Amino acid sequence: MRFTLVHDPVLAFQIANRHVVSMNDEFPTRLPWPANFPDVVIHTNVRTRDSHPGYAAGKSGDADAGLMLAADLLSPDGLARIQALVGRRPTLLLPVVADELTGFNAIPDAMAQVLGSKLGLPVIAGEIVQTNKVGHTRAPAFQRLVTPATFEGQVQPGANYVLVDDHVGLGGTLANLRGYVEARGGEVIAITTLTESRDARIISLQPATRIVLWERHGQALDDLWQSQFGYGIDCLTEVEALNLCRQHSVAAIEDFLAKAAVEARGRGLQTAVEPGD
Repeated sequence: MRFTLVHDPVLAFQIANRHVVSMNDEFPTRLPWPANFPDVVIHTNVRTRDSHPGYAAGKSGDADAGLMLAADLLSPDGLARIQALVGRRPTLLLPVVADELTGFNAIPDAMAQVLGSKLGLPVIAGEIVQTNKVGHTRAPAFQRLVTPATFEGQVQPGANYVLVDDHVGLGGTLANLRGYVEARGGEVIAITTLTESRDARIISLQPATRIVLWERHGQALDDLWQSQFGYGIDCLTEVEALNLCRQHSVAAIEDFLAKAAVEARGRGLQTAVEPGD
């Protein structure tokens, strides 16, 4: 079976860079997680992905390589789980369209095309795009926190969306995209990625983790997050919250954020946190 991308990756790159957000002027959108938000549907493991001949090329913008990767590694079990989450509801597949440090990432779009063909779901290609370069691949956790992904584009009010990305680590990009969609009238009913970092499929903040986070750091951390990122700690992903639970104080977290901002800016990236904050 052959698949064809419905948009040109070069055009998607141009769209994604038509407006670069100044993060000091505009925060990414985050919303609290609803009860029982489903786990991310994962299709394969990192070792299998990395050994596939299409991975490196697809990650760097080769659409054909991305399609080969998706066709080979999207799992029957994953497809069945997405179908069960969607049910009979009209649903749109929304891939993360982003430029990365290695170039335009063609894998999420390729995954959406293959999923759409197999499940009979339409793909929204290039209508909602990431507006900044974040360099999250293999970056340390705090560097990912200080370089949040932002988005622009037209959301269809009342529409159901399944978000599609190649990997979920901290989950921040997908949380921001979900917030963007739902703040504009859409509803994200599921998320799927090719691979995950350890236990990252549990993306929504779990009640037990929320309790520990508030007991350990409380209002001081919530105030810090509101000031630096524009949303409270109830909007964190599970992995983000677990990472913060492991830190011994809010002052230490603030120091880690400032250091990460210096390092990220040294890589040529914009940050939500000022290095001197």
